[in-house]
Amino acid sequence: MTGRRKNTPHVRFASPGGREAKLAGLFLLGLLLFLPPILTLFSRPILVFGIPLFYLYLFLAWAALIFLLARALRRGPDPGSE
Repeated sequence: MTGRRKNTPHVRFASPGGREAKLAGLFLLGLLLFLPPILTLFSRPILVFGIPLFYLYLFLAWAALIFLLARALRRGPDPGSE
């Protein structure tokens, strides 16, 4: 039965590079990082360089999410530009 084509649909569910999957993963990471049980792990009376551990964790987790989102949403070079 040569010459017959497979009946496969050409449907794309995600953009090139899996941008939607990366964004969904970052959303879930953000939920995990800021869940109350995780936050209580860092609510201790400990100072790190004079900053309470809880506030340091909040700042670093938020900054990490912003950095990862910026990397996930960064555009590549334009296909027509040289």
